Order: sequence, then structure tokens, then C-alpha cells
Amino acid sequence: MRHEARRWPWLFALLLGALPWTTAVGAPPLTAREQAGRRLYFQGESGSGTELTATVGAGVRLPGSALPCANCHGQDGRGRAEGGVTPPPLIWSELTKPYGHQHPAGRGHPVLDEKSVARIISEGIDTGGNRLDPLMPRYAMSSEDMTNLLAWLKRLEAEQAPGVTDSALRLGVVLPTRGQFGALGQAMRGLLEAYFEEINASGGIHGRRLELAVAEYDSDPKAGLASLRSLLQREPVFALLSGFLPGAEEEWVRLAEQEALPLIGPLTLSARKTGTSHAHVFFLFSDPGEQARVLADDAAQRLPLASPEVAILYPEDEALAEAARAAQARFQARGWRQVELLQYTRDRFPAALSTALRRKPPELVLFLGDGAELKALFGKARTLGWAPYLLLPGSLSGQVVASAPPSFQNRIFLTVHSLPGDEQPLAREAFARLCARVPSSERFRMEQISAYTAATVLTEALRRSGRLLSRNKLIEQWEGLYAFKPRLVPPLSYGPTHGWEPRASLSSQ
Repeated sequence: MRHEARRWPWLFALLLGALPWTTAVGAPPLTAREQAGRRLYFQGESGSGTELTATVGAGVRLPGSALPCANCHGQDGRGRAEGGVTPPPLIWSELTKPYGHQHPAGRGHPVLDEKSVARIISEGIDTGGNRLDPLMPRYAMSSEDMTNLLAWLKRLEAEQAPGVTDSALRLGVVLPTRGQFGALGQAMRGLLEAYFEEINASGGIHGRRLELAVAEYDSDPKAGLASLRSLLQREPVFALLSGFLPGAEEEWVRLAEQEALPLIGPLTLSARKTGTSHAHVFFLFSDPGEQARVLADDAAQRLPLASPEVAILYPEDEALAEAARAAQARFQARGWRQVELLQYTRDRFPAALSTALRRKPPELVLFLGDGAELKALFGKARTLGWAPYLLLPGSLSGQVVASAPPSFQNRIFLTVHSLPGDEQPLAREAFARLCARVPSSERFRMEQISAYTAATVLTEALRRSGRLLSRNKLIEQWEGLYAFKPRLVPPLSYGPTHGWEPRASLSSQ
């Protein structure tokens, strides 16, 4: 959810008025102090490692991270009208006007300088000796942190939106281009590059060409994270789209949040923890955990089973364990009481499966493993002549379903995010035209649909944002999408959930 900005409209509310927003193309890189001050401004976190607290009202103390300046004043420091209150601009030329300030309510004070701005931030008292609204937070921070914050406020006025020039808009993606997932990454990259070429051939978006910066890596997710960090330092991007970083998805999302960097449509294989909120990350599809819950409900409603023995097989993973327990509760709520949770380590799946099958083999299995482990399950089933009903989150192992033994025909339930009927004819033709330019892309149709959908949602939000861009404005446009038709998947609406629901489908394999 992204509503924290609406709770404290009075944050640092000491000045009125606004200046036209300006940008400086080709601004120099941030200094170390400016980088630390930027972190404090956006995240309310100290760059020196010391504690940062905010006091509001009659003495309520909160962590600084609960009340970062950017919540109300925005990424550009201009402020946004909230509930009848307009947070003032924090750009340095406005703060330090040589003739001081005279506010509409009658409060006036002489000119501000570094020392007096620091006093306002820490004590809530201006140069005229006036106390500001007690609801405005007073921040307790080290002198080093204060120096860093002031350095960022001085830089803020000249800071342009990252990745934006007069003629181009640079967007980023992290993809494996070598190793185990190299072919998949190349298929997604080729699709995105072809899509951008078509957009640019028609004039770009508001007169800007779209440029794709790729953070490449092999099969090591740590290398992928390092590549992405290097890209952001080397050539900052306006936003991230799509991408694939299995095994480091939590860190990937955390990085986007820390950098206040919009990320649309990351292709994820890991379950997300219940209750996790994201201000800058927008998921296109539900995670394996939600898919597991949908499968449990759907199977209990549709299958001709009275009280079957059910096994939920899942690897050691905190979020998947949470999903397994939630699915177990769904089964039991439907009257299926014999539901066993079977956790295994990734490198010992065959042994864990053999142990589970020594007893009476279950009639139904909800499987939360990956494609390689599903192949092992199919091999064991073929050997034993065992064919349970099988429930599979499509994002985890959907590609392997085609290798199921014939005995599993009409016994596999698979979650899907789109069906053939969701694809509009013109969109299908456009998508096929793009895919034809990418070698060996048919194997990765689902992943390419994910990348294509992320690109269409992003470009729609960019068009709605207008030429004067900011990351905040882009996020506002994403959150405002309602019943938007990406054309290859069902209509999409965003808001607090930042995503949509999966559907279960009976596979004929």
C-alpha cells in the first residue's frame, strides 16, 4: 500500500509559495554528502549509522523512517496539496530568500541560513522566535546527518528526474543473458527491445525516445543484484520494468524501495510475505503463495473427492511455508481434514519424496517446487504407477506440465493469468510480430507476455504523466489505472494491492 504520504500533511510546514520547477540536464554526480542527505530525505534513515528520531505533538517519538521528508514534499521538493494543506517547497533558493518570509497568518521571520534551517528542522523554531505547529516533526539527528541533509536540500532544486533528458527516457531491466536462464533472459530482452523500437519509430512518448539499459548477469542472483547496482550508479534510469532475478527477488524489491525507484512487472518465482507493502513496486501477476490459495479453494469446490488425503510439498522458504500453511487452512475449512505439510531442502527432494510415499500415497498433491523437482515427481509417479490430482502454481513449474505421464491426463490443475480468450486479435498479431524478431522465443511465451504487459502498462502511465516527468507522478498514474486493457491479459486495475488475482485451469496433459 502507498498511503503513508497522506498521514502527515504538515511535515516541515514553515514556508508558503512555490517556484517553477527547473531541471539541469547533465547535472554532476552526487557527492557522498548529497547521497547521504538524499537517503535521509527519502527514507528518514541516517547515513552515519546513528539513530534518527522524530518528535510530534506533545512528545510522541517515532523513528525517522516513519516520517521522511519526501512523504509530503515529494521527490522534487515542491510539495503536494493534501487535505486542504499545501506542504511548502524545500528548494534552497526558496528557503533562503534574502528578504525573509511573511506568512498569510501573520507570522513573519528574517532570512534563513544553514544554521536557522537546521534549528527549524531540529527544534521547530524559526528566525523570528516563532514556534511552528507542534504537529510538525522535530528531528533529532547528528551534526553530520544535518550537514548531509542540508547538502541535499541545496542540490534538490537542480536535480532532474534520473534517466530523463530533453530527447530520451532511459529505462532499466535486470536479466540473465548467459548461463542457466540465459535463453529466457535473451527472449525477454529481445521482446522489450523490439517493443521500444516500434514506440520510437512512431515518435516516442511526448517527444522522447525510449532507451533500454540492461543489467546483465549469468545464473548467479548475487551477480544480478551487483549488476543492477552498478547500472544504477553508472547510468541512472527513470524506472525499472519487467526483469527476472530468481533467488534474489526480495533483495531486488528492497533495492527499488530504498532507491525510491519505480519497478513495474517484475517476473517473480518467490512467494511474497502476507502484509508486505510496497510504495514503488507494482506486480503484474499474483505470487505463488496466492496461487496456492486459489488452487486449494478451486480444487475443494470442483474435484469429486469426499475427504481425500492431501500432501502439500514445499521447499525450505519462509514465504512458501506461509503459503503452504494458508493452503492447508483453506483445505480444512472446506472439510478436508487429512492435509499434511511436507517440507524439504532443495538438494534432497527425491529422498523427501520417497519418504512421503512410503506411507499410503496421497490422492492429491499441492506442489510448490520448481520445474526440475516437478520432473523428479513425474519420474517417481511413472515408476510407481501413481497419478494423484496435482495442483501447480503456473509461475513455478508451468513449463514442465507438458512432460507429465499420460496417467495425469485431466488430473492437473494449473494457475494461469490469462487464457486464449483474453487475447485480443490485434494485440495477438502485434505480439507475434515482435516475437518473430526474437530467435527461439516460443519456449518462453509466458515470460514474454509478462515483459510485453509490463511495457504496455509502463508506456500507458508515461503517456498519462505528460512531458514534465517525475517518479511520483508516474506512480500516481499507475495507481490510477482502472480496468486498463493490456490486451493479452485480463483488464488491470491498480490501487492499494498493486496487482491482480490468478485463475485456476484444468490441464489436459
